[in-house]
Amino acid sequence: MRCFFSAYHPADENTGGIHMDMRLQHTEMMPEMPSRVGQCQINVEGEVPIAGSLRETTHVLYASAMAVVERAEAMQDRASITGRVTFCVLYTQGDKTQVESIEATAEFSHLCDLPGATPHAAVFACAQAAHAQAHVQNGRMTMRAVVKLQSRADVCEPVEIVARVEASGAQMRTEEIALRRTVGRGSQDVLLREEFALPADLNITDTLGAWATASFQDTAGGQGRIGLAGEVTIEAIHASGLPGKPLVVTRHTVPVSQSVEIAGEGGDMLDGRIVVKDVAVASQDIGDGERTLRAEVLLGLSAWADREETVTVLTDAYTTANDDLKLTRTPVVIRTGDNRTYAAESGKAALMLPEGAQPIRTMLAAFAKPVMTAFIQQGSRLVAEGSLDTTLLYLTGDGGAPVSARIEAPFRAAFAAEAAPEDIVLLSSSNVEAVPITSDRVELRYILHAQVEGLRTSEVTVTTDVASVPAAAVTRDIALYFVQPGETAWDIARHYRIPEGELRKLNPDLSGEPKAGQGLVVWNRGAV
Repeated sequence: MRCFFSAYHPADENTGGIHMDMRLQHTEMMPEMPSRVGQCQINVEGEVPIAGSLRETTHVLYASAMAVVERAEAMQDRASITGRVTFCVLYTQGDKTQVESIEATAEFSHLCDLPGATPHAAVFACAQAAHAQAHVQNGRMTMRAVVKLQSRADVCEPVEIVARVEASGAQMRTEEIALRRTVGRGSQDVLLREEFALPADLNITDTLGAWATASFQDTAGGQGRIGLAGEVTIEAIHASGLPGKPLVVTRHTVPVSQSVEIAGEGGDMLDGRIVVKDVAVASQDIGDGERTLRAEVLLGLSAWADREETVTVLTDAYTTANDDLKLTRTPVVIRTGDNRTYAAESGKAALMLPEGAQPIRTMLAAFAKPVMTAFIQQGSRLVAEGSLDTTLLYLTGDGGAPVSARIEAPFRAAFAAEAAPEDIVLLSSSNVEAVPITSDRVELRYILHAQVEGLRTSEVTVTTDVASVPAAAVTRDIALYFVQPGETAWDIARHYRIPEGELRKLNPDLSGEPKAGQGLVVWNRGAV
């Protein structure tokens, strides 16, 4: 934080022939001023050839999409966001009892409106994919997803303020403001490898695909690095040789403990984020009826160090002799803290199969993607509303061929979290299960996870300049002044241009702030 002085020497004609010397102590503060959250939606498509699809009928059972941001750069009132979408499709080809899978990736690059952003500002951006679809045409599998992009820029620009005035008879009132800013950042990708023993009683013959979510738990710092601790949850779907159960789902957890190198200065408060960027799985028979799942999860790690700084701000000033002072006051938005919260709530819903869907005999798997349409804070609970994009995989009474049904189910969930309207709220799901109630109705059970990404700000008014201005003529007499509602001792002293300490000496019973209607003795030197 830079501090320097400037001298002020007004011309005689501006001060009634009285020359007033004045020095201003300037301080340069560096507040972080977050932009508004920018939101936009884009359609992302990918395709991959399917061998044999021209000869045999291909039927898509389920399509999923995962979107990640690879790079985000700030521009003037815009953000350039690049990333990719990974698609995973379950389908049958020819033999309807044999489920296969295929993956494809598609890159995207988009300019999103981001009011308040400036070049070189730090940008936080996230992407969520929803409404994934796939179809086969002319020997190629074409996949499409709607991707919602959200971003926020943290603009850090110096603001030169006046912290102190040095002049004859100068009286000042100051206050301390606390602001928070990021002084060190770092990010890196880490490939996490893990093996899991698969239950022998599931008779798994092949692994078709997997999805993963990451949760951040804690940080530790030192020696220019920040350690991140968390957990990755993997859900894998497998082909099974069990009679009447061609598909099974397994769930696995992996602890995460990684460190990120930080560029910049060390801070008092550490934080971080863990994002799943890609998942690859394969299972292998190791003999004796046992099978091992090998998983590779690409994680995007980011960490930062914050520092809380205190700045002295000049809020008012006047002089008791000669000229008076005129302050130029400017409002500034400063970052005072963060609001990063993780919460989870279980839920369930009764779903009816869409008209024309085949009846359920055996449930195989269920997938549900939350698509939030609104959120509101009700007391200490964050209430989110939207729809669950649900796909059910099941067997009917006709043979062993899996079929699927897609259902949009409304949801309303209340989380033990807080979010302001300008915060970013991300929802995900896990542990999705469907229990048949009748042949056309199921109970969907799931866990919803809410992640809140927000900053806390406040608006402060700072003094950016002080000028000398002519004051009213000075008269010297004693007056009895009756305090008006809301007036402070400072207000009265300023009005009569006397030091506040002198006002209190003239009124020994004035220990705190005066009360409305209270009479005070003042030495009137002329009102401003």
